[in-house]
Amino acid sequence: MIEIIIGILVLIAATVILVSSVGILRFNNLYARMHVVTKVSSFALLLMLIAVNLLFLNVWVLIQTFIIFHVLIFLSPISAHVVAKISTLLKLYDPQSKTPHEEMEEQE
Repeated sequence: MIEIIIGILVLIAATVILVSSVGILRFNNLYARMHVVTKVSSFALLLMLIAVNLLFLNVWVLIQTFIIFHVLIFLSPISAHVVAKISTLLKLYDPQSKTPHEEMEEQE
């Protein structure tokens, strides 16, 4: 029974990651894409870590996954902010630019 729950959690996490990758292509600016990556990766990692904890049922694994999750939750917004700040300072991002998906739609 526990293997079924673990499989469902892993399947949901993989689906969430797949949907976020589609979101990266669909959103048209850097900041929206960063939002998708930071939020969804945290949620998918949480599901994966719950599955790992259910698989091993060990206190040491629980401590390790707890530390991994909290480091990610702490560092993910910081890294997204640094990327946004650098892209703004170096003018790497043009708000008027189009995504590859939008360019393909215009060509059709």
